[in-house]
Amino acid sequence: MKLLIQQALHGYSDGHRLISSSVSLSSLDARTMVVMSDLSGPGIKPTPSGYLTGYPLSGAGKYVLARTWIAGEMSRPGCVWTHSLIIDNSDLAVLSSVDDLLAAFTRPKDLTQNHDYTKPLSINVGRHNTSKVSSRRANQVVNALYSAPDDTILVEVEDAEGDEQLVLAIWMQQWPRLRRAFGFCTLAGIDRSRKGEKLDLQFVRSLTRQVKTHFPGALTADEVNDNTALQPLVFDLAIGGENSKFREFLRKTGGDVDGGRRAMEPLCLLYTSLFTGNNPNLPLAVQALEKLKSFGSQQARSVRILIAQRATEQIEKLDSQVFNFVVDTVEASGSTNDDPIAAKRVGIELWRRSPTRFIEAIHTDSFLGGASLLALPALGTTELIEGLRENSDLIRIVVRARPDLLERPEFWRLDNVEYDVLDQMEIENIGRVVSALIYAGKSEPALSLVSKVQSDELASILNSSVDEPVLNNWLIALSRMPSKMADVLGSGRICHRSIVVALARFSDPDSIRIKNIEDPWLVALRSATSESTQNDEDYLAAFLLSRALGESSQAQADLFLFAYSVVYQALRERRLPADVEHLFKSRLDWSGWFVLDNLTRLRETVVRRFIGKNLDPMTFVELSDDARIIVELIVDAARTTRGQRYLRKAAKKLDETDNEMDKAKAGFIRKVIN
Repeated sequence: MKLLIQQALHGYSDGHRLISSSVSLSSLDARTMVVMSDLSGPGIKPTPSGYLTGYPLSGAGKYVLARTWIAGEMSRPGCVWTHSLIIDNSDLAVLSSVDDLLAAFTRPKDLTQNHDYTKPLSINVGRHNTSKVSSRRANQVVNALYSAPDDTILVEVEDAEGDEQLVLAIWMQQWPRLRRAFGFCTLAGIDRSRKGEKLDLQFVRSLTRQVKTHFPGALTADEVNDNTALQPLVFDLAIGGENSKFREFLRKTGGDVDGGRRAMEPLCLLYTSLFTGNNPNLPLAVQALEKLKSFGSQQARSVRILIAQRATEQIEKLDSQVFNFVVDTVEASGSTNDDPIAAKRVGIELWRRSPTRFIEAIHTDSFLGGASLLALPALGTTELIEGLRENSDLIRIVVRARPDLLERPEFWRLDNVEYDVLDQMEIENIGRVVSALIYAGKSEPALSLVSKVQSDELASILNSSVDEPVLNNWLIALSRMPSKMADVLGSGRICHRSIVVALARFSDPDSIRIKNIEDPWLVALRSATSESTQNDEDYLAAFLLSRALGESSQAQADLFLFAYSVVYQALRERRLPADVEHLFKSRLDWSGWFVLDNLTRLRETVVRRFIGKNLDPMTFVELSDDARIIVELIVDAARTTRGQRYLRKAAKKLDETDNEMDKAKAGFIRKVIN
């Protein structure tokens, strides 16, 4: 998955200002970025790699992560370059690693190098940040941040690179709501907080009394007492958050609480009480819940929800007797609103054990009914299909709630599936449904579905299904819809020549009538590059020859170019079956009583078409790579005065090229007509 990240470059040009940007912001946010991108204090001397600043643009719903470098090449002291990545809050929530963000930072060489900053960046997401940090250092910083959650925390720089890694690890550890409000600077000379918004964490070169005066109201990390409740945070940072259940817990529960940094301690207590021992520590869980309630009565759902989740973690391993006991017990407890997580787990297991009971329950106002409703969207398609295999009478009910089953071939292979369940299909997913039907060997609904699939998508489906036995039935359905077939052929997405040949065999040469645009058959032939048999090529050439001889296409010259030589050679070698020859035979001209062979009729008819319709002369002299065939065409054309005029135009065009073969053709034409 990739995210589109906006960016901006600030630097010195008659004062510190915005140099280049890929996005336009409000004047307030723009001013904020100018201030935050300037040097972080007088006398600050960053390392060559610079320093990081992170801060929210709350009004814009965005977050800025910026790297600042000293611009030593500037004549004015204290100039900097700052490259800022401007991230939507919604995108910030899906990041699990900063590696690609850091890799995106680019220091310009001078003011002329700004073109790279005018376009958004494409950033990968999905990788987990597994950087490990010092437990001692992490304990110091984390303890201060969350034990004094209302204060700005100052930390003395120990190792610029290591401190930067620690800050980013802490930021990635936070749940999305806290992450997008968290502000920091890895090297500050003065308090970088703004009016109404503090920077939570700032690193300074030293914690002298003079330095502290520049950060009024801030606390140093050493001034905060150690808080053992925060140890899950330290341990998680020390192992790099790899496969961390703790981070998943923070993400799930943190989204339901306010309080910012103040919520971290009670959430850590709640995690410790429920997940670090063999059995839940209920008194500690209640203590944590009370702390969360101090931020508002609705902050914590109920300890029971989490306890129920823990209690049902092993429900899949219970034997039938114990499972039934659990179901009966929770059934008596009432509404699923008290513990939806546990209810969903119960519902999933109920489907696995008894689909019939599951469906019976879903229509009742009971715990099991609610559990089944919660479980149905969460059940895997494989599990659902396996359950339906022995309970086909439930198919319609289940598909109504889970129409995504229609997108699986194994669903269509079930016995007793009726095609009227297609009424439950979501129209935007029709392509996946069609693909599933083809792979399942089903074609009965082809005629009703083909017209509803987007042409590009249908072409891709046909390509991927080229080896499926049932494909021809779908191509027959498509051939009965000339307009749709034209769109699919003209999409340029058909890769297999066998598909084009099959559509030709199922169609009439004139079924697609095109005016003033490129012929779809020719578009398809250019994109369909796979090999085909001689019989298929002969049929396709005969089909397109018939089309060229008709009035359904404006691309007659190009159709002749593809078809003429193949058909001419096939007639000469007597390899065309009668039914294939019949495709074009009736459209050939009769030159006289004594001209009976189709080979001569074909040549004379094509000559008349090119001359009579004034088709492209260059195409005429390129109808075959066989010089003998071209000679015959030229000689036939030269028999009439009109043909000679036409050949003179051809010779003139041939003379305009640098190709020796073309010039030879031009010379031959003049010899013939003179």
